[in-house]
Amino acid sequence: MLVPPVVAPAVATAAPACHGNACDGRSPKATGCGADARTIPGTVIDPGSNRHPQAWLRYSKQCDAVWAQGEESDGSTIRVQIDGGASYDAPTVAPGPAFTAMVGADHRHRVGILDVDGQWSYGKWRKGGV
Repeated sequence: MLVPPVVAPAVATAAPACHGNACDGRSPKATGCGADARTIPGTVIDPGSNRHPQAWLRYSKQCDAVWAQGEESDGSTIRVQIDGGASYDAPTVAPGPAFTAMVGADHRHRVGILDVDGQWSYGKWRKGGV
């Protein structure tokens, strides 16, 4: 008698809850878009001291969406902004990194950070993901 090999059941991967511009204003965590996220090279904003933490853009290829993420810090705000459109902000509060809502990667967008001195610093406008 042949015994069939034991095979682990396939693990289903949940499809993301949005794609592209349908992700505008939605959470990367709640939609599952954070699962394949990567930092977009060249998007780090570093105002230059411990009082002024870094922020950067994250990209999900699966969702074709971007969002701002920042270091844990008290008193700063990070932003992802659409050129001529909405912007989504999130406070940076310890413990842990902060992240904004998403925007579709085909929007012209940039990352920003409001430091504890009340000054905004912005990255370059860009379009697309990694």
